[in-house]
Parts: sequence; structure tokens; C-alpha cells
Amino acid sequence: MSALALLCSPGFAEQANEGAARPESGTTAPEVHQAATQFQRDLEVWRWVTGSPKPLASPWAVSEAAPRHLLWQAQVMFRKASELAQEVAGSRTLPLPEGSWRRAQPRPVPLDRDIEMADVLRVVADARERIRAAIGLEKIRMVEGQKPPLDPTATASDVLVSIVQANRQLNLLQHREVPPRDAYNRVMAAVNHAGDLLGGGYPPAPPLAAGQRPDDVYRRLVTCMGLLQEAAAAHGIQTLGLNLQRELARQDVSDADVYHLATTLLADLEYLAQVLRPQATRAPRGEYPMPDFVFPAHIHQLAGVLEAQLRTLARSP
Repeated sequence: MSALALLCSPGFAEQANEGAARPESGTTAPEVHQAATQFQRDLEVWRWVTGSPKPLASPWAVSEAAPRHLLWQAQVMFRKASELAQEVAGSRTLPLPEGSWRRAQPRPVPLDRDIEMADVLRVVADARERIRAAIGLEKIRMVEGQKPPLDPTATASDVLVSIVQANRQLNLLQHREVPPRDAYNRVMAAVNHAGDLLGGGYPPAPPLAAGQRPDDVYRRLVTCMGLLQEAAAAHGIQTLGLNLQRELARQDVSDADVYHLATTLLADLEYLAQVLRPQATRAPRGEYPMPDFVFPAHIHQLAGVLEAQLRTLARSP
């Protein structure tokens, strides 16, 4: 472990937020990877202090990733880090520096330009501020050495893998899983984008199959990812280069993994819609009602709608 957790004086709050300065344009993937590695080191301190487990799931195997994939997952990371910090703080005030990004929601996706690495670095820095503020509030001193070395060979894919692993660790630090409703909402948003791309194509939902587990939902979403790759390739658009065969064979899937994959799938669908600019449509009223209590079978059913849409989209010229 690169940082040692020790008891210290209350004056640590200022030190806890060093290194969270806002980045500038021209940021590179190695710089974001270095920042994500620093964030993981901070999480390791908190994990060690609290005696929490490490994530056991195998890291994603990614060959191609774009800044949009990183930003969407970094936004998830910020929300989780903010929730954890607020849980630690309770009624106390988090010792965040003046001018820090104080909103509960992460910085939004820029709408008037392409997403850049600098956007990702800002959200990573915001998330790190929250974790270090929580560490400082608990008077835990981190005796740190040098920054993680800057790896000039680090790619956007390496950054994405680091952020997803950090999200998995945050899930364990919070001692709770991602609610299935969150993944359901991601898939519903994907269905809406796919419907726009199909000019109003909203097929009926398949029958509800009871007994579905997170790994069943995950495999259906992996299938959707493969179909989306085919559809996007026809328009010369690169989607996330995830090793789909490896993901299909996974047996260690959690609700959080379903949410992370649905998030990436939605990021690519939203980008495809931004490029192709289809006319906005709306699903038929009452076609896909939100259940009062969501469980994996409901997500699996809705993902079946998305799969049917993407099969049609992949066959379209």
C-alpha cells in the first residue's frame, strides 16, 4: 500500500484536498490515468481503515474507449464518492476547499462540443476531493510518497478500466449494491434513443421471465452491445471496444456490473443519436410501465426490447 493511515490532528483538512486543482484543455490520457490511480490509492486507505473487502470481479478488457465512455463512468464515480462522503460526515460539514464543486450532481456532459480528457479529469478531481474530505474529517492522516508515476503508454481504455474498478470498490465501501431501478432507468433511456434512431420503432416487451439473475441481464446487455457495435460501424462510428466473449462468460456479475454496462451502452447510443440527429419520438403510452419494485427479471425484459431494436438497427442500411 502506498499510503499509511494514521491518527492525526484536526489540521489535516487543508492537506486532504491538495492536488485537486482544476485541469486545463490539452489533458492527455496518461494524466487522467495518473489521477484515477491517485483516487484508487485514496480509496485503498479508506478500505484499509474500515476493513472493507476488495472487489473480486475481473477488470474489463477494453481495446477501444473514447472520452465519452470515461466521463459517463466518472460521473457515476463522483456520485458514489459524494454519497460515501456524506454518509461519513453525517450532520458535520465536509471540509471542502473554497470554490470546490459542491453540487451533489457531477459536472454535466458538455452539449456544445466534443467531450475531452480535461472534462474527465475535472470529474475525477471532484470525486477525489470528496473522498479526501471524508478522510480528513475522520482525522486520518495519509503519509504519502510521490505521485503515481505518469505512464506515457496509458490509453483511454486503461483509464476506463481504472474508473470502473474504483466504482466497484466504492460499492463495497458503501456496503450496499446499486438499486436495480437505476439500471432499469439506464436501459429505458437506451430504449428511447434506439426508438428515435428507428423513427419510432418500439416493439412490444417480451414476456416476463421469472427467476432472472444479474448475470442473465448482463449477458443480454452484452448481446445488445455487440449489436450496437454492428449498427455504429455501418455509420463509421467507433463504440466501446469491450471484449464481449469474455464478458459473456462471466459468472461473478453483480447489480452494479449491470448498471455500469448499461451506462456505457447508453453513452454510445446517445452519441450515435447526436451524430445521426434522428427526429425525436416517444414510446406508446403505457407500453413499458415502470414496476413499483424492480428486480432483475424486469431489467431483463426491458433489455429484450432494446435487443430487438438494435437487431433491427444493425440490419438497417
